[in-house]
Amino acid sequence: MIDSFASYLSFLSYRYLAYTTTLKSMLSQLKSFSLLFALVLGPAFLGMVLLLFLGLGKIVDSHAAPAFGAKLAVVYLLLESVMLWAMAPAIKNEKNRAFQRSLYKFSWRVCADCKLILLSNVWLIASLLVAIDLSLKQWLQVPHFLLFMLLQWQCGVFVLYKPRALFYSLLLTSVLVLLPISLSSMQYFLGFIAIFGCSTLLPPVRISHKLKVHSLALFWLSYFIQHCWSLIWRGAVLVAFLLALLQLIAVRNDFSYLIQAVAFSVCVLLTSSLQFDCLAVFKKYRLFFQSNNQDKPFYISQFLPSLIFFAVALIVVTSMLGTNLIYFFIGAVWCVLQQYLAQKKPAQFALVWFFITIGIVLLA
Repeated sequence: MIDSFASYLSFLSYRYLAYTTTLKSMLSQLKSFSLLFALVLGPAFLGMVLLLFLGLGKIVDSHAAPAFGAKLAVVYLLLESVMLWAMAPAIKNEKNRAFQRSLYKFSWRVCADCKLILLSNVWLIASLLVAIDLSLKQWLQVPHFLLFMLLQWQCGVFVLYKPRALFYSLLLTSVLVLLPISLSSMQYFLGFIAIFGCSTLLPPVRISHKLKVHSLALFWLSYFIQHCWSLIWRGAVLVAFLLALLQLIAVRNDFSYLIQAVAFSVCVLLTSSLQFDCLAVFKKYRLFFQSNNQDKPFYISQFLPSLIFFAVALIVVTSMLGTNLIYFFIGAVWCVLQQYLAQKKPAQFALVWFFITIGIVLLA
């Protein structure tokens, strides 16, 4: 018994070491964005933390506007899923997963995964801090917050073991909160729990293998169907950012033009950064298309996904925050410039974006 416990502790020590090592490796790949993080996210860190807890407070106290609280909860779950999806290789230690299966028990792996999910899930940790601060009387008034924390935990488990069910869950919950119906907060969250449970029973829908890739358009469509998370996490961050800006506009309407400029710059950043993914695909399949005498069309096609994504994202931004036609023309040129930097000078990508953003904000 003692030997088994010692072996389990040794396994946990190994998993934690692998977890921290993988995270350091992932962070080292973001060197081109290090200056951006230092200049923008560093001073805004306290504000981001306060905004996180403010959103949780809105979810807790959502009796006056249960639909808004439910929408905010879906955004939180989506952002949490995106973050955990990015950290999943570190949490699961995917590179050595087969090695773990050969030496360690299944229950040990699951237990280690769950502990690392909790360690990585800052959204759930923040919710637990809010829950600790609630009194028993307050808990009786907001029982839906307990369901929300359960959903946060389910998101982490689904990211590791049921990613397809997570996609179905987030899609169906988004549909539920957008329906023109009037429900209480408890009914919304009970509906979320039911959707998450039933999503595990839905059969997989595979579209990409049915596509006959006989053109570059179908090639890129097939790629993004198989790698849809590269679009989902960008869309989730953009929508969450826009919802936060909408709340800011409601408080300070006199800053609306400035807020539109900031939203516009973030839209350019999220969409043009897709070029990094497209560039990797181009390098991987370049020789294949070159052998078919399609190297030039393939080279040009790699820039189209970012531009199409930018057009869709800009429509969303203008529909939510208001229309300013000048942003359409500036944005197209700016997005192409950021794509060029991602292609030729990735180290300057974040720096150029930052200085152009400062200029546009000052002009606004």
